[in-house]
Amino acid sequence: MSGAPLVSGALALLMGAHFVNDLYVNFLPALLPLLAEAHGLSLAQAGLLVSISTLTGSLWQPVFGYLADNARPRAVAAAGLACTALGSALLGVAPSYLWLALVTVLHGIGMAVFHPQSAGFVHLLSGERKGTGMAVYTMAGQAGQALSPMIAAYVAVRAGLPWVAVTAVPALVVAAVLARAVPWHQRLTHAAGGLAGLRGALRQNLGGLSRLMALIMSRATIVHCMLALLPFLYRARGAPATEGAAALTAMILAGAAGGMIAGYLSDRYGRRPVLFISFAAATPLFLGGITTTGPLALLLLAAGGGALFGSSSLVTVEAQSLLPGHASMAAGLMMGVSMGIGGVLVGPLSALAQAFGIVPVLTVVSLLPLPGSLLTLSLTRPARAA
Repeated sequence: MSGAPLVSGALALLMGAHFVNDLYVNFLPALLPLLAEAHGLSLAQAGLLVSISTLTGSLWQPVFGYLADNARPRAVAAAGLACTALGSALLGVAPSYLWLALVTVLHGIGMAVFHPQSAGFVHLLSGERKGTGMAVYTMAGQAGQALSPMIAAYVAVRAGLPWVAVTAVPALVVAAVLARAVPWHQRLTHAAGGLAGLRGALRQNLGGLSRLMALIMSRATIVHCMLALLPFLYRARGAPATEGAAALTAMILAGAAGGMIAGYLSDRYGRRPVLFISFAAATPLFLGGITTTGPLALLLLAAGGGALFGSSSLVTVEAQSLLPGHASMAAGLMMGVSMGIGGVLVGPLSALAQAFGIVPVLTVVSLLPLPGSLLTLSLTRPARAA
């Protein structure tokens, strides 16, 4: 069929674009120790930048997701990719804390624009293998996130902070290709149902969506706290910036692999048991990773990342199954509001880390998956209108 190559080609390009977009996601955490030194930032000020990034990159996602489901604005996701890259790459040339905050907002808006539309389109293009399609899409993004801190730290350490700006060039090229090659204007499913249909679906599945959002919030709190505080923990132990970035890379790269494994296991055994094991195993692994040093710490952090981060695609597909006519909106809720609320806690937790120490705060945060694992046992099936 003539449509099949178009669909598979668009899917491949979307997944490649997700990889490139998320190459810039963790520039800020990796550069925070260097930016703190260059601008004289406190740990609380550094954590506030992470919260700003999370808020702007998350809370607007449902809005853009709703627009993508109903209006399908052409190539908006490509513009989001460009903003994501520029907002990260310009951190190295920001002359003051205010400018650091402004380019962080630009990065966050790019994230909010790119993810819902691209994730919704992947859902529509994946046919009957939506779990697999979303798992590969998520893995591509997580692979980019894993390489992100190493790229940022390597360029900044070897060439200097201003040269980080040059890293935006590849993303601008990919954004231009994405704008022309993906048929954003096509409607690959029936009408999404509009605002009234969305309200009905939300009412019918409010309980299930609330549980999923609670899971993502607990996961997001751990993710963002680890990203914000691990580089400082390694620096406090006398390690170079590249070693802290390597810990983040190992953790997130393992999460990308964990997503593929979790997707395969969920197809065989169901999403609920896989989510339960994912959350239950994360706590002891992260506790071991932050209280040990050397290769063992790296191994435990990677295993914790594989266990917890690998659940991301499963939660998104679960939400999309509850809102089948609003795939972009569902992705925006999971990747947006719930992650944003979890990420907002990074600022206060960073201030607590400054007052009481990084390890005690990360210890408390590492306990969050335990109640989350129990919550997975109460997940419900989609409610259908009569």
